[in-house]
Amino acid sequence: FKNQNTDNQQLTKNVLKTSGMSHILTKYERKKRRITHNGLFYACISSASFGFSPLFSIALLAAGLSNFDVLSYRWATAAIVLMIYAGVKKKTLKIGSFDEGWKIILLSALRALTSVTLLIGYANIASGVATTINFMYPVIVVLCMMLLHGEEKSWINLGAIALSILGVYLLASGDGLKIDGGNTTLGLICSIISAVSYAAYYIFMKRLKADKIEVVKFTTWIMILSAVYFIAGSLIADGRITLVREGSSWLYILGLGLWSTMVSNFTGVKAVRRIGPTLTSIMGALQPLTAVVLGVLFLDEHLGVRTIIGIAIIMVAVMMVVTHQKTRKHV
Repeated sequence: FKNQNTDNQQLTKNVLKTSGMSHILTKYERKKRRITHNGLFYACISSASFGFSPLFSIALLAAGLSNFDVLSYRWATAAIVLMIYAGVKKKTLKIGSFDEGWKIILLSALRALTSVTLLIGYANIASGVATTINFMYPVIVVLCMMLLHGEEKSWINLGAIALSILGVYLLASGDGLKIDGGNTTLGLICSIISAVSYAAYYIFMKRLKADKIEVVKFTTWIMILSAVYFIAGSLIADGRITLVREGSSWLYILGLGLWSTMVSNFTGVKAVRRIGPTLTSIMGALQPLTAVVLGVLFLDEHLGVRTIIGIAIIMVAVMMVVTHQKTRKHV
């Protein structure tokens, strides 16, 4: 009887242990699903909020601000809010070494180049088309890595590059490219430059290991330096910075600096931490879609058949590259 009681006690312990493990696993699965859902939500907000950039930017240009004015207000607003955030969170903004400093300066210059060329694109061609061309930067990253660093020339990457070229051709020849008073050639070239410079930004960030710099410090300095570049550009080109007095213009500035810059950056980081860069990049397709829809609804932009097909092809090419990169990492 003593042995039987011992066996029964052991059996009871095993049952309780199994039941406890099952409960823990259930809680873990629920938490995992919640994290995934939150990540998808953050990814949607990040890409959609950035898709509002053309709408706010074009509204400010129409209000009489120059390109440099718009970008000065955009990056200065974002930088001020980030500095306040860093102060509240007691994050240091001190640059620790010369090595950190020159990396931040180089990357801020590339980020600023992306901003100004994309804004010129918005002003000269349909904003949805300009945003879609900029969105193909992952394909350009792959192309540069293959040509300059000898990365594997896979058929998927080569196919994505070919599709991107076809997509840009369709956009350039489509009837949804032109806008009233715009220089189509200038807008198209600047949009392509914005994609190339954005790709270079990510390539150099990885190659120089600048992504190891603390994220708040890095992002704040990128925004501060970008603001300095554009304020200097305003003073050199126009001799002054246009002072904004209208309430509506300040709403556009806050929308551009906070919603399309601050919110987009922070929710993007949160999304990557929860669902990873691949799924976040795929959800990034909402960025050009948002810009296209807003352009049609509020900016009187027209989408022809070629334009729609070109946008779809570029988005497919980007998805091919992103998903292939994830597959390679797991091999």
